[in-house]
Amino acid sequence: MPLLRSRSAPVVPADLDDWRPQLFGRNARSVKDAIIEPSWGGVRVLARIDAGKTLFFDEEGIDCTEEFEDLADELGPAARGDGLILDGFLTIQPTQSAIGTSPAETEVPGAGQVLSTMIVGSRGRPRPSSRRPMDTDKPIAFVAVDLLRIDGTLLVDLPLLERKRILDGALAPGERVRVTPFIRPPLGSYGATWRGMGFREVAYKGANSRYYPAARNEDWAIAAIPAR
Repeated sequence: MPLLRSRSAPVVPADLDDWRPQLFGRNARSVKDAIIEPSWGGVRVLARIDAGKTLFFDEEGIDCTEEFEDLADELGPAARGDGLILDGFLTIQPTQSAIGTSPAETEVPGAGQVLSTMIVGSRGRPRPSSRRPMDTDKPIAFVAVDLLRIDGTLLVDLPLLERKRILDGALAPGERVRVTPFIRPPLGSYGATWRGMGFREVAYKGANSRYYPAARNEDWAIAAIPAR
């Protein structure tokens, strides 16, 4: 009888300069003991905060701080700790007003697309314009989805829900500094609510999942919000 071999965990790069946002797996149905978050559009980055100074690195490891310098200046003072590394999105979604807008009139670009007509250029390809496009004059916000280090202590081996608990106290929220909401399944009425806010996809993440910078994790996956 052949031995069963367990899949080895990816190696976490020792050099922080080699870190990239963790990649999503392919099958949301295979995620065990999941939590569900809205899937944010915009530019996904790792934000590194040291001594009140913030640096943003995109999914290719490129330092894009200069492009978002004003937001970096706001994020640093919002940190309730030092030596932070955050996984998050640079997006205008949180600063949009949905007052007087029906869900059918609100179209939210996917990851890498929302800022393409502003300052990001070729980072993403814009979707066909909707009847009421997003207001690109609104300020860009940083939405934190995970906390990987604080006060110099790595958290990547902690379960996701424990990292979320620490994240809640690690940032002082404001208009341009947010922490993503999450729920336990089923998606239920939140699906309609999030669709009404313009989201078209959600992220399923294992509550006990670890974080592997730059590697694919099958405990994270993206799924479409059912149209009902």
